Amino acid sequence: MLDRKAVLDYLHIRGLALLDDVELELGTGMNVLTGETGAGKSIIVDALGLVRGARGRAELVREGAEQAEVEAQFALGDAAMARVEELMRELELPVDEGQLLLGRAIRRAGRGKAQVQSRLVTRSALERVGAKLVDICSQHEHHSLTDVASHLDLLDEYAGLREGRAAYAASYRRWQDACMALRDVRDAAGERLRRIDYLRFQVDELREHEEDFEEGDALRERLILLRDAHRWASFASEAHHVLYEADDALSARLSSLAERARRGPDSSSSLAEIGEQLESAVIACEEAARAAARLADELDVEPEELDTVAERVHDLDRLERKHGIPANELGRHLASMVEELGELEGADEREGELAAAEKALAKETQAAALELRAQRKAAAERLAREIEAELEALHIPDARLEVAVRPRPEGELGPRGADEVEFLFSANPGEPMAALNQVASGGELSRVLLAVKGVLATGDPVVTYVFDEVDAGVGGAVAEAIGRRLARTAR
Repeated sequence: MLDRKAVLDYLHIRGLALLDDVELELGTGMNVLTGETGAGKSIIVDALGLVRGARGRAELVREGAEQAEVEAQFALGDAAMARVEELMRELELPVDEGQLLLGRAIRRAGRGKAQVQSRLVTRSALERVGAKLVDICSQHEHHSLTDVASHLDLLDEYAGLREGRAAYAASYRRWQDACMALRDVRDAAGERLRRIDYLRFQVDELREHEEDFEEGDALRERLILLRDAHRWASFASEAHHVLYEADDALSARLSSLAERARRGPDSSSSLAEIGEQLESAVIACEEAARAAARLADELDVEPEELDTVAERVHDLDRLERKHGIPANELGRHLASMVEELGELEGADEREGELAAAEKALAKETQAAALELRAQRKAAAERLAREIEAELEALHIPDARLEVAVRPRPEGELGPRGADEVEFLFSANPGEPMAALNQVASGGELSRVLLAVKGVLATGDPVVTYVFDEVDAGVGGAVAEAIGRRLARTAR
């Protein structure tokens, strides 16, 4: 169904060549601008070219003005909006409901500016959006037909391949994502192997000392004792003797005094207090004596134990410095390294999975590309014949047109498939087929464009077409045929 709401409905031009301040309100269908030579018709075409992204020239600025400005407002129905929505999102531009604004300013001195939806953009971004909205065909400008990159899109629109293209594009993106993931894994293989070797060494070293991680403080205390074991063993033996073993051991003497205090009169609170304190002292002496005995036993060690403990403490100190954390945190660090090592060692399996996925997606994408090619080739012949029939009606009876569908270089897949499409043209018998802009005159190109638009009808993605002097140099039956085709295309 014709998207009748898709139209350039407003154009505002200020300070452009002869035009000081001009506003045009345009309607759906065919709009005709007429006037004498020099009235400014071509300047309006230039203005549309500017909002379509054409290069600006300082000489276009009106005498006495600092800059020329052009604003164009498009009313877009659902179908037309769908055609530009993906591009707008790619350019991070707002998508307004049913309306799109393009703007361009050319300064006499300095840089101009380009706008889409009232936001500053680069000229190339404006050109990409404008190409989806306006197509200009004049003696000097022939956008879509001379841009070979657009021919594939024209053929696909004619063939009704929008859904097929979308399905292929989704498959292609999945395949490219898989290729990138696989490439990243393979690119990182060398670094991964170096990391695995490093982690294995670190894990083995840490595991060798793992039992000491929580005993660092105790080992250091033990080392201090062992380094002067003889002196401290002598002290421990003497302390045990004085406190418990000697004939006049402190514990015995204190026990005797405590016993004498207990024999005192019950009424003496002082004696009772002394007795209690002495009993506590006896207990303390006995406990100290037992601790001294234990210490003496502990310090009765083999000579090599000092070397062993010193080595263990030295290893812990070295690991703390190496990893920059206390010994009691080395266990968690070891667990983390073991986890990372497991992930890296599993990368080979991951690479195999990615390679298999990439291969399957490549096969799927290739099959989708071949299906598109078959449909394109079938449609290309029909499209060429229909355009030739239109050209004959437009009084270019000997014109031949070929829609060539060729494989991309080296058969590679691209975002739009595995094909390149080009419209080839010959206006006269005996002339070889060649690119349109090499063999067609300006008038012929205008009529070829008109023929293409007539055939594509509502499938063509562009909203507005400008035919500048399409009737120049023709009359009679040719002019009537052109007029009828313009009217039909406008409908």
